[in-house]
Amino acid sequence: MGLLASLAGFAFAHFWYNPSARAWFEIDFWKQWLRFGETLRLSHAQYHDANKSRYENLTDQAVNGMIRSLDRHSAYYSPQQYKVFREDSHRRYFGIGIMIRKIDQGVLISKVFPDGPASVAGLQVGDLIIAVNDRTIEGLELGEISSRIKGVEGTSVEIEISRHKEILAIDVKRGQIQISSVDRFYVDENKTGYIHLIQFSNRSREEVSRALVKMQEQGMKNLILDLRDNSGGLLSSAIEVTSFFLPREQLIVELKGREVDEFRSYRTQVVSPQIELPMIVLINEASASASEIVAGALSVLGRAETVGEKSYGKGSVQTVFRLRDQGGLRLTTAMYYLPDGSTIHEQGIVPQYVVECSDENETKLRIQRNLNHQELIEFDFDQLFGFEPIEDVQLNEAKRLLVQNP
Repeated sequence: MGLLASLAGFAFAHFWYNPSARAWFEIDFWKQWLRFGETLRLSHAQYHDANKSRYENLTDQAVNGMIRSLDRHSAYYSPQQYKVFREDSHRRYFGIGIMIRKIDQGVLISKVFPDGPASVAGLQVGDLIIAVNDRTIEGLELGEISSRIKGVEGTSVEIEISRHKEILAIDVKRGQIQISSVDRFYVDENKTGYIHLIQFSNRSREEVSRALVKMQEQGMKNLILDLRDNSGGLLSSAIEVTSFFLPREQLIVELKGREVDEFRSYRTQVVSPQIELPMIVLINEASASASEIVAGALSVLGRAETVGEKSYGKGSVQTVFRLRDQGGLRLTTAMYYLPDGSTIHEQGIVPQYVVECSDENETKLRIQRNLNHQELIEFDFDQLFGFEPIEDVQLNEAKRLLVQNP
């Protein structure tokens, strides 16, 4: 009898401390369950379109609406969608190391990653893609073209291009692409350092450290950290990068969920070099997640001023749960909080100096940033891209502020 009582107590404790199972013991859960069931039965029996009011269809619509109403990062996957999601999560794609975009003349290679397969094979910025593996790309969307280029590691893909009115067919071997976290860095004539970080990867700490040391050697007196179009990446790398600019053991961000055990704090680490120079962080609407944590922490701690546009507003953690019908549920299960207790989730970071940039000009600037100075000079820029090089007003404002307030 004692054993049975112990087992019953263990089972109850297991259910009670499991947040999702706890609902079975709550009266309100059953009240709402009955409310939903009544609505489901009436809709199925009385709605004029018998196909739309099938139980499965009604439930799918109800669950979709319920989850979408929570936030933009939560989602319901039907069994078919969840199967595709899982396959995509485990599948490894390999490309050739290029970025492409559509222009009036066709599909342009707008960036070739250094030392990547495309660079080794001889593809260049400014090449126009005509065909992939002898199949024309005319009429295809960029996503479809990318899918044709990607494939199994070690296999080759033939890219037919037009270069200065000459048609070339170039074989490129697919492989892993090592994309640098640091897109570019330099020190200008006013000794203002500039570093553009495009992602937070396991190489960020090393690459940022190397760039900062070189800029120090060039006499850097202040710094612009450009996080525009940085969609995030590894939180651990974001913590390491922030550590270059803050004292050791400084709180950067806290992770809080609903349960007591879902709490973690992240603090600065020991890194080198330590940068104590005046600095500005550039952000825009495509700055998200880890980049918002870096910009937000540096801002609220008074270490850096922010310039640009309101950031995306992704300060949360999503967990994917498998459902009994083989569907899936992606739910926001925890939030990130900056050192002052504020959250960027659905709020974003509003920079201290708002400098608007139109969608059209943002697109143009992204193209320009993919080219080095020599390429800007060599290309007939207007003929190739359809516009003259434009001024980066956000970057110029950051430079002006640093020179004006050293």
